[in-house]
Amino acid sequence: MGGSIPQPDGAIAKLEDEVVKSNVTTVAQLTSNMSKLSMEDKQNLGKFPPRPAFGSKGTPVTLWANYYAVKTQAPVLYKYTMSVKEIVPEGEGEAKERAPKTKGKDGKPGKPRESGPREVKGRKLYLVIKEALNELSKKDKNLLVATEFKSQLISLRKLNLEQDNTMRFNLPALEGSEKTDVFEVVFNGPVEARVDEMLKYVNSKTGASDDGSDPSQAMTYPKFPDVIDALNVIFGFGPRSKLDKISAVGSSRFFAFGSDNRHNEVILGRDRALKAARGYFQSVRLATGRLLLNVNVTHGVFKIDGPCAKFFDGFGVNATQSPQMARKLKLLGRFLPKTRVWIKTKYGSKEVRRSKAIHGLVSIRDIKKQCRDKNPPKFRHTTDFVVGPGDVSFWLEDEGSGRYITVADFYKQKYNVNLQNYPLFNVGTAAKPTFVPAEFLEIQPGQSVKAKLNGAESTDMVNFACRTPYANALSITTDARETLGLDDDTLANFGIQVGRQLLTVQGRVLTVPRVAYLDQQRRAKAIDPRNGSWNLRDVKVVKPGQPVKKWSYVNLLSNSRSEPVAAQSVIAFSQFMKKTMNIAVNDPVPPPSLAVDSHDAEKVFGWAQKNQIEIMLVILDSTGSEIYGKIKTLGDCTYGIHTICVQGFQLRKENPQYFANVALKWNLKTGGVNHKLLNEVGLIKEGKTMIVGYDVTHPTNMSADKSDAAPSLVGLVATIDRDMGQWPAYSWEQSSKQEMLDETLTEAFKSRLELWQKHNRQELPENIVIFRDGVSTGQFAQVLRTELPRIRIACNGKYPKNKAPKISIIVSVKRHQARFYPTSEENAMEKNHNIQNGTVVDRGITEARYWDFYLTAHASIKGTARPAHYTVLLDEIFQAKFKSEAANELEKFTHELCYLFGRATKAVSICPPAYYADIVCTCARAHRPEFFEETDGESVISAGPRGNSKAVHPRLINSMYYI
Repeated sequence: MGGSIPQPDGAIAKLEDEVVKSNVTTVAQLTSNMSKLSMEDKQNLGKFPPRPAFGSKGTPVTLWANYYAVKTQAPVLYKYTMSVKEIVPEGEGEAKERAPKTKGKDGKPGKPRESGPREVKGRKLYLVIKEALNELSKKDKNLLVATEFKSQLISLRKLNLEQDNTMRFNLPALEGSEKTDVFEVVFNGPVEARVDEMLKYVNSKTGASDDGSDPSQAMTYPKFPDVIDALNVIFGFGPRSKLDKISAVGSSRFFAFGSDNRHNEVILGRDRALKAARGYFQSVRLATGRLLLNVNVTHGVFKIDGPCAKFFDGFGVNATQSPQMARKLKLLGRFLPKTRVWIKTKYGSKEVRRSKAIHGLVSIRDIKKQCRDKNPPKFRHTTDFVVGPGDVSFWLEDEGSGRYITVADFYKQKYNVNLQNYPLFNVGTAAKPTFVPAEFLEIQPGQSVKAKLNGAESTDMVNFACRTPYANALSITTDARETLGLDDDTLANFGIQVGRQLLTVQGRVLTVPRVAYLDQQRRAKAIDPRNGSWNLRDVKVVKPGQPVKKWSYVNLLSNSRSEPVAAQSVIAFSQFMKKTMNIAVNDPVPPPSLAVDSHDAEKVFGWAQKNQIEIMLVILDSTGSEIYGKIKTLGDCTYGIHTICVQGFQLRKENPQYFANVALKWNLKTGGVNHKLLNEVGLIKEGKTMIVGYDVTHPTNMSADKSDAAPSLVGLVATIDRDMGQWPAYSWEQSSKQEMLDETLTEAFKSRLELWQKHNRQELPENIVIFRDGVSTGQFAQVLRTELPRIRIACNGKYPKNKAPKISIIVSVKRHQARFYPTSEENAMEKNHNIQNGTVVDRGITEARYWDFYLTAHASIKGTARPAHYTVLLDEIFQAKFKSEAANELEKFTHELCYLFGRATKAVSICPPAYYADIVCTCARAHRPEFFEETDGESVISAGPRGNSKAVHPRLINSMYYI
């Protein structure tokens, strides 16, 4: 950045306008086709409404975007797939000896694997493919290829392969060893990726450039995935080739490690061997008139690297016997299994450093359970993990005889080294252990970890990742270019050129809506948000919920030294709600005990149920998610009692602002409306539109077996009237990792229609606007193919014939990589220099054929603001009603919705239907701690048997219990 600010490309803007103007598919055609869609009819799938126009409302502003323009010259790329196998010769003793042994059902070593082809993974796969590229280069000195070192190979021309497309070669079995393994690489293909057709498409005024005789196919999405995939392989080849310097995580994230990048790392917490690292995301994108490279700063969690002795010193641990040391080492060792290390060892007289994946710290329990050697290791004690060099003896074969020797004595004899009292590592298995001291091991850098961070680790990660927009933009234009190799010969050799400067795009800052509460005389009081937020001084809620006749409170203490909050603070909160907030509530029913141990939570709820308590105010002395999950499960599922959790130290202060924030939750749970828009217009004012949001959350950051067993959780919310203040929820479980909603969607949707009827004189909504959260671009068509028909079925079961509602479906996504930065102080937020709240971008980095936009409705408190990305998949409402103003009206509608999140006094980053649905999913996760909470052993506050679905109690099912 820096220097003069270039204006957005005028030629691109002109082409965008021409594309929108040339859209010939009418709204009537599209909506007619969509309305006929059934579960059996799949002929009109994947057709999305064309962009009716670009938005024009708001104050124009020029912004930087984290995109580079990309130019490419090659008209065609050739794509090959590779399959790699290790060949184990029949009857070869050494090969059989090296073959890993399977384990029987009892955990004992099983029979060696049969000779034959073996699958190749990880680092070995990388080295095999690297050697395959060397072999190809020997045949053709001018060959240009790229790979992701797994299964794909991209070439500028067809490969000169043997007749069977197969290549065989030998590689050393171990570094420094003379033994070799045999590998076979089979090439399949090629398939042509037509770059020229893609460029023709992005530069055309219509969408039919590559669709033959069927122009309607231009509405399918995404376009040219094979070309984009091939280009991403080429862009990733450079950084992936630097295995010892750059770690590739997934398909698009790259992290540089080494002494030059220590400023991009930070240790997380003090309990586990984890660190955060800063890296870069890159992905090729299609846009109108050009190809773009999206580059963003990203952060990941990795294993700590470096000499293991230094690692132990840093965490203050050794092999001194104590229960505290055992617990500390158990935590530290949690992510050590399968960690790759460098081992210093000897082959003959030569010292070598070889790579190995370790088993972990020495576990006496596992070794005694699984090792069946004739002469098993002997231990001086039974404390797991706290095993030093002098604490274990192993059997050493010595010229036909043998003897037991300690690890300390062995290394003294072989290496003349006096080992320190550090815990030992097992680089073998529990069945066949091999003990190596910390002084001879070094953890390799760049090993990513899937881990749920605890409180301290999360705080460290947030503080590390939160950076100003300027800092991130600077990194993208400097460090990122080096890490990603954007100026390297690799790209240039493929005829690819990446622009030197980030793109500028045209944005607009929308008008901030005014919100309304009641004043002290219970009249409408207008509030003008400033920087996207406002306060609750001298206002009352617009509509109080149902009066709560019986409620109570309890201090739930996890620490015996904690001081419970006195009853007078609870009474003060009760009085505040009645007098200041206009919320009808009686004085609380005194609990049988002011404070109880957190493990006795269920007894409190049993008492509450017997006494017909409607709401429990639970006062906590910690922020532990396990306790919170237990409370929510007991209240939401088991007893049907609303729960509001508050922090004791906050409640004790009796601060009006804190009281007000808690009161907002209270009012929503009891059916109230906290605030409204002052000037309702369009769809909102008519009161005939139901707004729906739904989301799916999947098992993440857990072991494969646990992840496969854990269900995916669905949360669906919908408004019940024109106030748009109440969003009752419907939640259910479905098959693990299944994104598309199952048949339960029909039942859930029907229940929301019935709830709307109940609150609207038995009338059904004429319009239904659906915000579908979290769907990837590749799944857009599946939403129309799988979910829309189920919604139609629900509507057909409730509406008279030929009176079906009009439906619009908009995908809302926060987990994307587009970012925008102000180009001057004048168009930046005062506090953290982000773009202004209310900024919308719908051109420059988008495809004009599709209807999408980026909206930053909120004012980011810390870090760089992340806009929400909205894409229209179906529209039977906005274009039909607002004609040429449809784009403006949808942007305004979405923006104003962001000011109606009931529990906050600010605009939120993604519209409430999507936000609420996400909270419902989070709440459902809290109901299933056996799957979604990470603990070190059996917990006394576990949620019950595995596999038992946790349904919300009937008393709460039509409420905002989740808030």
